[in-house]
Amino acid sequence: MSSSKNNKQKIPTQEEINKNQETLKAIADPTRLKILYLLQDGELCVCQIHEGINKSQSTISHHLNILKKAEIIKMRKEGIWNYYSLSNPKLINHLNRIFKGE
Repeated sequence: MSSSKNNKQKIPTQEEINKNQETLKAIADPTRLKILYLLQDGELCVCQIHEGINKSQSTISHHLNILKKAEIIKMRKEGIWNYYSLSNPKLINHLNRIFKGE
């Protein structure tokens, strides 16, 4: 009986599960993954992201909003420019470890 109780304690709350699901859904898109890889070396403006993945600016903005809503990236405004960066600078390292099965 105590083993069952210990196992339940390992499960995050439903709120945490839902947040994790939204994060995984946000990452699980090829365009958004490309954006994350571009941001691994520091912040970029939309025009720099556009150059890196060759998608329309509206498409990039759509994907940036999804990543921002999931709190995977953050935005900094400077004048008329919006600059984006990873919320967690180690994210790409973590993803690479998952993808390589480490």
